[in-house]
Amino acid sequence: MIFDPKYPIYIFNDYVDMRKGHNTLAYIVTHKIDLELMSGALFLFVAKSRKACKALFFDGNGLVLIHKKIDRGRFMSFEHIKEVTEINSNELMLILNGGQIPLSKSGKKILLKR
Repeated sequence: MIFDPKYPIYIFNDYVDMRKGHNTLAYIVTHKIDLELMSGALFLFVAKSRKACKALFFDGNGLVLIHKKIDRGRFMSFEHIKEVTEINSNELMLILNGGQIPLSKSGKKILLKR
């Protein structure tokens, strides 16, 4: 794993245009989600097509942006949840491999600042 699993992992539940880079995603973290970008936490963003996702985190030296495009199937949908959801590293790996997680058991929920 390239990131440290001791830090929180957050899923941004609104779809994000995958053409967006680290600056725009960093803006979403700091202004829409209202969380600390440089905390070491990983932030996961999913495309509307659910065929791609991006993960953004600070590794202590700079921002790291990972883009994953899935060949078969789609990433699970988060559109019905209107908040940012915290998950653990096992749930992240399940999502990145095209699996589903039960959101009722996915841990702490954090409301979006609107």
